Amino acid sequence: MELLAPAGNMECLKAAVSCGADAVYFAGKSFGARSYADNFSVTEIYDAAQYCRLRGVKSYVTVNTVVFDRERKELNDYIYHLADAGVDGVIVQDIGVIDSFSKICPDMDIHASTQMTIHNTDGVRALEKMGIKRAVLARELSEEEIRNISDNTDIELEIFVHGAMCMSYSGQCLMSSALGGRSGNRGMCAQPCRLGYSAEMNRTKKSYLSLKDMSLIYHLDKLRDMGVASLKIEGRMKGADYVSEAVSVFRACIDRGCRATAEEKDRLNRVFYRGGLTDGYFVNKKGPEMFAFDKPDNPYEKTNDTTYNDADDKRTKIKCSAVFAEGEKPIIELEGLECKVKCTANEILEKAEKNPADIDKIKMNLCKTGGTAFVFHNPEICLKGNPFVPIKVINELRREAIALLVSEVSVKAKKETIRLPLCVENKNVVDGFSFTASVNSIEQYKALKEFPFKKIDVPVWLIEKYPDAFSDDAERIVINPGVICKDRAMQKLAVCLEKLEQYGYKNLRAENIAWLKEVNRFSVLGGFRMNITNSAALKALSAAGLKTVCLSPELNIAQIRDIEKCVPAEAVIYGHLPLMLTENCVLKNMKKCPCSGTGRIYDRKNKCFYVLRDGQECRNIILNSVPIYMGDRLGDIKRAGVSLGQLMFTIENAAETEEICRVYFDGRKYTGDYTRLHFYKGVLQR
Repeated sequence: MELLAPAGNMECLKAAVSCGADAVYFAGKSFGARSYADNFSVTEIYDAAQYCRLRGVKSYVTVNTVVFDRERKELNDYIYHLADAGVDGVIVQDIGVIDSFSKICPDMDIHASTQMTIHNTDGVRALEKMGIKRAVLARELSEEEIRNISDNTDIELEIFVHGAMCMSYSGQCLMSSALGGRSGNRGMCAQPCRLGYSAEMNRTKKSYLSLKDMSLIYHLDKLRDMGVASLKIEGRMKGADYVSEAVSVFRACIDRGCRATAEEKDRLNRVFYRGGLTDGYFVNKKGPEMFAFDKPDNPYEKTNDTTYNDADDKRTKIKCSAVFAEGEKPIIELEGLECKVKCTANEILEKAEKNPADIDKIKMNLCKTGGTAFVFHNPEICLKGNPFVPIKVINELRREAIALLVSEVSVKAKKETIRLPLCVENKNVVDGFSFTASVNSIEQYKALKEFPFKKIDVPVWLIEKYPDAFSDDAERIVINPGVICKDRAMQKLAVCLEKLEQYGYKNLRAENIAWLKEVNRFSVLGGFRMNITNSAALKALSAAGLKTVCLSPELNIAQIRDIEKCVPAEAVIYGHLPLMLTENCVLKNMKKCPCSGTGRIYDRKNKCFYVLRDGQECRNIILNSVPIYMGDRLGDIKRAGVSLGQLMFTIENAAETEEICRVYFDGRKYTGDYTRLHFYKGVLQR
């Protein structure tokens, strides 16, 4: 198993390498999901990749933000740099970025970021069809769920084993973006989940959305048994002391092949403390014990006995052989890191008159590799005749050979690229403009069914509960299986979808790439949770078989206009936008589980956020406090090339649902509070 460590800067990278990491992941100044870390300039990326490469450690660069069309030239230039730097792989969430890497640098290993919310077997199989080498699974999976995915898929799996956890599934959160414009999908999350909330207005607020850090330090044997390829430590925002302690503890446990001691777990707690550590998701025990309700006074305690020092004590053993022959030029050969070089000195060795060559002294001088990444392992020395071998010659030959080996290793690491013209034709498929809707209750559906919506999204559980209510509208109904469908749920859904197909249902909403498998059976429509922000992503999904795509709600009007719409584009133009999807029941921690209805939480300013049950699971959806409203700005939406405007109904009753429909269809004035969200301002840029 690979031990993969974080690096927010060069000091952290060296700490990770020194303490035994097999691989390190870091980000450049752009396109990384931790933009507040120090991160690496392009020059530093070259240096970091070289540093790792010469020590037998792999380097992965996170390119895991969503990308806008106006950034595509910058992205392409960045890809060329990463290929030239010879990094071993990239970690990506944006389907458009995956497409760009595949076309520009086909040899680059692509790892699907946890932000793609891959949580089932079908999702991993979809990645495999895209040419992805490794899937970073969602942190919210249990041992059983990970094992099932591993047993039924072929690509590498990477699992987070230590570090911070987002409250929202796999970091797919819009709360920071909606409240302050700082998009987590763009690496600028302000972490509103760490603030105080309550179940009632004017009550004492606690950090009910703040999870403890995870740690699977006691489960490494199980992960090894599953065949997990990589164990990932989170922490690009943390310092070298944290990196060194975490890597050292996990390295020791992996090498021993046994679980951590209590002292080792205490070391992990001591270096960074957020109320303790949890393995709740892995052992399938969700609940209050996973949360850090009270913020510790000193969450970051630097250890006095840190494992890391800045000495370069991680060095690579190199095979060395040399020939020193009287009357000939000395020759040295080095072999290591899958390269072999041969170097010949300029000076011919003369016959020794007084000081014949001594093999032990030659070895001693050849092995003076301090200041380099190499150690010569028991050099093989061949003496021919009686040569006089000056120390100067040995030193120069060693330095030249090492430089040649470094050069060869670097050249070999570089990846070939294909220069692509950056041309956006902006040919849009615009079939007029139509309204679509999504509902969360039978009352909402009855209130809007007589309105001329082109499509109506209905949760699959609602269709199952009221089969007769939707059957005469099957042509228009879009079956929505939700965002999270773990393997057991997928098995049940397969039976359900087969029945619905027979009953004449033709449309399916895909909020996750796992549903791409259904393109030959249903008309599959992409949901906004697929985070489509650029033309390349939309084209890739169109090629995969999607008939329409709902664009990311983090786009502004201009960014929507930029996108080449090869299939009809949809935008959410009304509704309380889902900000978080949580595996833990939020209100259960507050003794107010909303499984029987709608709940509420209040922030420090007593702003109310609605909490819904996600389908039939004890899982929550946290909605924005006010709805998006664009009924008086439809002209802007249409001119941006949007074909479908979605009215998203969540908490509205029947009367409210009907009234909103009349606002949009009849041009009535909207009188409630609302937000334009990002349509005009867009998310903040760094």
